This record gives sequence, C-alpha cells and structure tokens, in this order.
Amino acid sequence: MNLTEAEKKEILSKYDGTTSDELLNHLKRNFPVSEIKLDWMKKPIKQVSIDYKTYNIEHNKKYLVGKLTNYLEDEWIHLDNAVLRRTIKKFLDGHLL
Repeated sequence: MNLTEAEKKEILSKYDGTTSDELLNHLKRNFPVSEIKLDWMKKPIKQVSIDYKTYNIEHNKKYLVGKLTNYLEDEWIHLDNAVLRRTIKKFLDGHLL
C-alpha cells in the first residue's frame, strides 16, 4: 500500500491535539523500531523492541498498544489513559506509514 505524503499527513492529523509530545519523545527514545528489508520483499518488516523482545508492528497494533499501555501507565500517571493510548497509536502509525 503506497500512500502519498498528503494521505500520510491526513492519517497522522487525526491525532493532533489529543496526544502528548513528551510521551511521544519518550517512546521514540526507549522503544527502538528496526526494519528488515530483503531483495524479494515488496515492503520491509518493521519491529519494535519492548523489554528486549521484538514484535512485528503490522497486524499487531492492538496488542502492542495494550502492552505498551500496561508497561507505561504506572510511570505516566499524570496523563489520562485515552491520551496515553492515542499517543502510543500515533507512535506505531508513524512507523507503519
């Protein structure tokens, strides 16, 4: 699925104003995303590392949002649970596009 820049911006724009930039920076620094690309693949496999384990991002978004929410909710008490989950979704969507 090839998206234009306008379509990518439109998808990420649904998160404007309802996410935490501070948490997004924390996610980018502490949960690295790696990419595996082989010659025969049309699109690379993207994986996120959580607790020294890697998980595929594609087709696992719901699971990863729950896992990261459980992992971070005690540390980020000052954020509402909805803001926490939407920020994690934005982080994962940013890497899927």
